[in-house]
Amino acid sequence: MRDKIAIVVQRYGLEINGGAELHARLLAEKLSTIYDVEVITTCAIDHESWDNHYSGGTEVINNIKVRRFKNLKKDLNKFNQLKRSLYELYKYKNRKLHIFNFPYLYYRRKQSQKAFNFNEWLEVQGPFSSDLINFIKDKKRDYKAFIFFTYLYYPANIGIQEVAEKSILIPTAHDEPQFYLDGYAHLFSSAKCIIYNTQIEKDLVERVYPQTKRTKSEIAGIGFDDYNLTMGTLPENLHSKKYFIYVGRIVEDKGCVMMIEYFNHFKKTHPEYKDIKLVLVGKNSLDEKITSGEDIILTGFVDESLKNILLTNASALIMPSFYESLSLITLEAMLLKIPVIVNKNCQVLYSHIKKSESGKSFTDITEFSQALIFYINQNQNNLILEGNKAREYVLKNYSWNTIINKFNSAIKSL
Repeated sequence: MRDKIAIVVQRYGLEINGGAELHARLLAEKLSTIYDVEVITTCAIDHESWDNHYSGGTEVINNIKVRRFKNLKKDLNKFNQLKRSLYELYKYKNRKLHIFNFPYLYYRRKQSQKAFNFNEWLEVQGPFSSDLINFIKDKKRDYKAFIFFTYLYYPANIGIQEVAEKSILIPTAHDEPQFYLDGYAHLFSSAKCIIYNTQIEKDLVERVYPQTKRTKSEIAGIGFDDYNLTMGTLPENLHSKKYFIYVGRIVEDKGCVMMIEYFNHFKKTHPEYKDIKLVLVGKNSLDEKITSGEDIILTGFVDESLKNILLTNASALIMPSFYESLSLITLEAMLLKIPVIVNKNCQVLYSHIKKSESGKSFTDITEFSQALIFYINQNQNNLILEGNKAREYVLKNYSWNTIINKFNSAIKSL
């Protein structure tokens, strides 16, 4: 009889095709060849509202049993209020004290800390599900191990307290204001094992939470199968068009407002490229005024097959995010030999470019335009050479066999 393990993640479903949630699904399906894997999650599909989209109870997705629990709808007004307090706290906490600002800055730090309640933040941010936590508490003896995604959310922070000795944490952490909240120290102190996506993420966590240096850890990331894509048909509105593509949540936090602003500037200042489009794939949470225009095409959510068709026909993938712990879509594009243009201010994204010796990066509006022009005019032979380098980098560093062996070793150590 195989050992049973649980993967605890905030959202789960075939409709969620990116981020930590896709990572969790791919990992669950790969680990199911060794273990009896179950997923413990909420009924939410939308991280902004946490509305109960799915029914509670159990279902089977790609041969994995998924246990869903109802959660409270997000109080957006309260959340936004706490987020403002968070940024205030971050602003004063991260400025260095010196003789000239000491009295004022020390006072503001203390006032900000008093005003911010971490437990309230965790519950309001969500997804808040007491039923999910009670299930973990009641059934913890049934499982050999619990793998928790992501450091940020309520299920990982509260759930890990119930099963600390059986816990593996995949933090998917990046350098953002939330990460520096003192309350997260308890989560990082509780995990029996931490599995990071990259060395950059590990260095960040150990710098901010030094106690994690004593915790058993590994760098694994995610695996990719070696495959050659069967070409499909592009949507009618993209036939015979040259375009750049972004895939993911269309939100300001991912750098999308900046990307659109830079792209619009590129079109205005380079009229010779009037036919170039920017395709945004995913749920749009931005104001329509920002995403409107004949040069921007919104597809909404698309399935995996169409996503790959859109990727393979693009001039390049643009990843403008400042904060990533791995970026699955960047690695997918590289595997498909599609050039990537990344925000150089994100260490993780830039490391993919640097190590693979492929792609382009930008730090400002000028470099952004230069990168677009480079790939618009690049000849086919050079694109093939660059694509081969990118693909080789992914296959060499993100092999499923290596990654599953690392997880298997961590689970056995529990």
